[in-house]
Amino acid sequence: MDTKKFIQLFGEVLAPDTARVKAATATLKADFYPRPESLLLLLQLLVSEESTSLRQLAATQARSLVSKHWKTLPEEQKLQIRQRLLQKTLEEEQQLVRHGAARVITAIAKKDFDDGQWPDLFDTLVQAAGSPTPRHREVGTYVLFTTIEAIGEDMTAKTPQLLELFGQTINDPQSAEVKINSMLALSRIAIVLDTDEDTASLNTIQELIPQMVGVLKEAIDAGDEDRTTQSFEVFQTLLGCDSSVLNKHFKDLVQFMTNIAADTDVDEDARTQALSYLMQCVRFRKLKIQGLRVGEQLTLKCMEIVTEMGDSDADDEEITAGRSALALIDVLAESLPPSQVVVPLLHNLGAYVNSPDPDRRKAGILALGTCVEGAPDFINTQLHEIFPLVLRLLEDREDRVRRAALDTIMRLAEDLAEDLGKEHAKLIPALVKHLDVATRQADASATIIACCNAMDALVEGLEPDIISKYLPELVPRMSLLFTYPQSTIKAAAIGALGAIAASSEEAFSPYFEQTMDSLSEYVRIKDSVEELDLRCTTCDAMGAMALAVGAKPFQKYVRPLMEATEEGLHLDHPKLRETSFLFWGNMAKVYKDDFKPFLEGVVKAIFESLESEESELEVDLGEEAADIAGKEVTIGGKKVKVAAFSDDELVAASDIEDLDGMEDGNDDDSDWDDLQTVTAVAQEKEIAVEVVGDIVTHATQPYVPYIEKTVEIVLPLTEHSYEGVRRAAIGTLYRLYSAVWGLQPEEIQKWKPGLPLQQKPTEEVVKLGEIITTSTLAIWGEEED
Repeated sequence: MDTKKFIQLFGEVLAPDTARVKAATATLKADFYPRPESLLLLLQLLVSEESTSLRQLAATQARSLVSKHWKTLPEEQKLQIRQRLLQKTLEEEQQLVRHGAARVITAIAKKDFDDGQWPDLFDTLVQAAGSPTPRHREVGTYVLFTTIEAIGEDMTAKTPQLLELFGQTINDPQSAEVKINSMLALSRIAIVLDTDEDTASLNTIQELIPQMVGVLKEAIDAGDEDRTTQSFEVFQTLLGCDSSVLNKHFKDLVQFMTNIAADTDVDEDARTQALSYLMQCVRFRKLKIQGLRVGEQLTLKCMEIVTEMGDSDADDEEITAGRSALALIDVLAESLPPSQVVVPLLHNLGAYVNSPDPDRRKAGILALGTCVEGAPDFINTQLHEIFPLVLRLLEDREDRVRRAALDTIMRLAEDLAEDLGKEHAKLIPALVKHLDVATRQADASATIIACCNAMDALVEGLEPDIISKYLPELVPRMSLLFTYPQSTIKAAAIGALGAIAASSEEAFSPYFEQTMDSLSEYVRIKDSVEELDLRCTTCDAMGAMALAVGAKPFQKYVRPLMEATEEGLHLDHPKLRETSFLFWGNMAKVYKDDFKPFLEGVVKAIFESLESEESELEVDLGEEAADIAGKEVTIGGKKVKVAAFSDDELVAASDIEDLDGMEDGNDDDSDWDDLQTVTAVAQEKEIAVEVVGDIVTHATQPYVPYIEKTVEIVLPLTEHSYEGVRRAAIGTLYRLYSAVWGLQPEEIQKWKPGLPLQQKPTEEVVKLGEIITTSTLAIWGEEED
């Protein structure tokens, strides 16, 4: 192998020229990395190169090649590499390179341990972890952590020795890094610990929990964001272990996190992480939290934290302590009995909504709105007392309080549409009044959007004869908002008008054509994400209008909209794909068997979606990714806490091209085993399979040729990892059976009780029923929903 060329190309990867980086990357992958010598050269660079960036890059790439080439290297070379790599790692001054080299050592150890090699590594690391030199302790504890992380189950025999060691190093007097490494290692031991068999080790870990809390507190007090995030990550990990690990100190831990969350002198990022941890406690230790009866305390603390939100709105994307507190109230209301959450909230609500401080009035009404989704039945029993408060705050002198009241009306209407709809005579004029005031103000876009969102939710609970009375007031106002430059205002108004049309049904007909003409310009827009979002809302609203006015008035719009929605599948916007499917489902409802001309293309697109691969998450661990480490992000519509990245993985995206494409992917997959997020592909499949049910129900006759293929594709989805897909798949299979049954001769459809059957269905129908019931029973015992 041409060593000189390899080193030259490797240096090119860090060049500031993107073209050079890509060219060098391609050549390394194709011509060098398939050969074992490349691993030797990377390890040589790691231990001898002067450039920190090149050493760090060499560590990253060597780690990925160990699994492919380590076993093919000569034994004498491997012996030298082990000794030199470990020694150089102990001497390395740069933490990023140290951690990268430590990961290489772990990758090698994982291969060696399988073959009974490198037997003295463990003792060497234990010795380094107890060294008088802080850097040696840092390397020793970190490599032990990464080794336990990689092969923890193979090291259970050494658990007592490791616990004794980390019980000492977690109190390191000189190095905060040693303390963090010790915590990380302890969390990995806890993951693989057999708590029933090894009670001595369990007791030891339990006794170390207060010291681990101390390390977190030190990091928070020192304002060390990285170590604070790592410490929170450890406690998140422990929460996922056997419950006995934390049970002894669980109440104290909840109290500690509550105190951190409520302390305004603490950095806000640490407070949001504490609130995130409490959310996980409530979700995963619901019965424990309920038994401790801390729901009331958590609820009242959250209400106090919400007062810090000031002028910001509840649905802003920035993560703050106030918004995290609202999220915790939501989880509490959903998970705990009303007596522990909603009742104390209502008992204390008066002190907030009657306060002279607008921030407290706002906090009170937001907290009320937030708990509706979690406890709608109980809130409904109190609606007669709640509603006057909401109306009063809707007339508050402070704009931020009025917006909060509008947000609460929206939330109440979403979950209690029918009951709140009874108050339409008070609510709709009030919403119209606030909308008129806001449209006359220079900077009131947030209020306009809040009014539209509240109206959108409210009208869904109204009967056509009621909403029709308000059409002359509502339609012109919403239509006027289409002319505003802000796409967010347009989207809110279009969404509200779609809901108004759906609720008013045929009464919307006089406004239909003009509205469609006004919206037509938004059906094909695609020059930005904002335009694509607006296009989604427009197509959704048009589908609702089609259901309202019926087939004949909508006829001239069908083909252009079918073409536009088909185009939407190819614009790299997941929501637009879902919108297209939903629009097709609505068209099938409107046109029934007359939907046949479009059926072939529609079925093809939906089947492609249902058969699409759901690939692993691809994350660019660059500097930008580091910005979200330890924070909550929205994934698939849900807030997810992002764990901290390992320091050795934080290589700037501008400095390194992905050279890991040849890695067999076995090293770190386990890190994601317990992370269950809903991917965009899974959400799309949920919508797609529901739309199949809509089409087969309403366009049954022309759908017959696709029934067999539908069963073949939908049946496996009953075992999908996402419950939404499973639920939709089961529902669609039964709708399919119902539709097929409807095609049977009339005398068979008229079933009469008694055996033997007087009229037997066809063999195909019997077989379909057996397939569906078998798949249902297969998952019945495991489903919680």
